[in-house]
Amino acid sequence: MEKKFFQINYKFLDDHILYDGSQIKALWGMEECDVKGNSIICFVGPMKVKKSEMIDLQDISREKHLADILISSDTSLSFIIEHFDCQPANLLIAYHRLRLLVFIATEILKERFKGNWSRNGTDIFMDNMKVSVGIATISNTSMKIHFALNIAESGFPPYVSATGLKKFGPLSKDMIHNLAEEISRNYAQCVEGCWKDVTKTRTF
Repeated sequence: MEKKFFQINYKFLDDHILYDGSQIKALWGMEECDVKGNSIICFVGPMKVKKSEMIDLQDISREKHLADILISSDTSLSFIIEHFDCQPANLLIAYHRLRLLVFIATEILKERFKGNWSRNGTDIFMDNMKVSVGIATISNTSMKIHFALNIAESGFPPYVSATGLKKFGPLSKDMIHNLAEEISRNYAQCVEGCWKDVTKTRTF
């Protein structure tokens, strides 16, 4: 079902989808999900990203000798975000927005799941175990973000200390939907607030 949070289209896909890195390519939302324009598309499924599909060159350089699959999880909640409001697309703004999203997600997780939460850059940790992955990139026309929260506590690369939200107990489909919506709505509200600030500000 598609919704609109301020000026950003939102859709949660009911299908169980593997995140393999292809979803971060430009216009994926329109081509595969019939969602056009600024958008947040969420889905649940495993993650398995080969080195050839990875965006973070530092991770590839640092970890390429450790495994063929550097990003993996048995079940995760993925957010695929695409923005067209900056032309040409701006990678720095894309990373600012990723960090905004991570900050929002961390605060919501703290409220919903009591634990020792922390944040470092674009990563979220619980008891010093990694709970999320995130990356930003750009195309000729848009800024793209992939952010994911681990749901299952398994399927991670063997050299990564990670956990998932099921650490806190079973998660129903409705609980995951509500979590995705709350994070997405709060993110869209912050981006909308920035747009409104621009329209009311005198420049020199």
